[in-house]
Amino acid sequence: MRIVMFGAGAMGGIYGGLLALNGCDVTFVDTRPALVETIRRDGLRLEGVRGDHVIRVNAATDIDGLAPADLVVVFTDSNGTSDAARMAAHVETLSTVLGASRVVAGVSMNSGMSPAPGCSRFTNAGVTAVGEVDGSDTPRIRGIARMLADAGLASEVVSDAVSMIWSKFVLNCGVNVLSAVTGLRLGEISRTPEVDAIQDRVIDEILAVVKAKGVTLTDPDPRGSIKDICRKRFNKPSMLQHVEAGRRTEIDAINGALVREAHALGVPVPVNETLVAVLKGLEKSRQQALHGPEIDYVALEKAAAGE
Repeated sequence: MRIVMFGAGAMGGIYGGLLALNGCDVTFVDTRPALVETIRRDGLRLEGVRGDHVIRVNAATDIDGLAPADLVVVFTDSNGTSDAARMAAHVETLSTVLGASRVVAGVSMNSGMSPAPGCSRFTNAGVTAVGEVDGSDTPRIRGIARMLADAGLASEVVSDAVSMIWSKFVLNCGVNVLSAVTGLRLGEISRTPEVDAIQDRVIDEILAVVKAKGVTLTDPDPRGSIKDICRKRFNKPSMLQHVEAGRRTEIDAINGALVREAHALGVPVPVNETLVAVLKGLEKSRQQALHGPEIDYVALEKAAAGE
């Protein structure tokens, strides 16, 4: 099967790399020229729970000149989508542009990180849920699930893709921002009583928004799932990885989106509002420290005095 993978970061590298190892013809498309050049020159490095490999794959910065693909996988973080506020809306947008018959939805419960350009580290193996947008059970969706399973990615077919996406959104809201603002890994959140208690308040607000929105989650116990993951896993969410690297985070697409939904519904979410603001400040300071020019604070104070 010929596959085009949009996004060659941590998760894109894991999925594309494993599919390539299983015989698929994979081409990565990523807008970062240095990353693409690294993959072209050295191959994609895949490390972690499925072994260590160097995989020769195609890579490009755009789709010009690429052969038609049997499957295109859009695997970017929320900053790569047009409206990060609603993951479900992204599926609906693709369906509108391409036609619903050409789009399927998926949610990954795997974890990974990218320790260097062109390298993906598979840190925790979970399930990938896939489903047709209309909920039907088709040979196509069964074939995709089987292809993932054959590549070493446990998979299941679900009947309600929108609920599935909302369930992943709830999980991300309850975990990622706390890790990013504290610098703690998931298992450390659970074992730090003060942060664990704040997480309960975050989850209270998330579930209040879900209820007001009228969304039915596929997970019957989202609080229990969030707490269970934070007890058992010690990976770094992508949001913490982005903060540490001085990169823009996906906060606007996760807890920031929750806050916007809450305002529209008239639901108070003060803890999430505070965490979003703190993360924004941390994101700015890290970007400045790692990538910005040195700031002349004396000159800034003089300018401020004259305002």
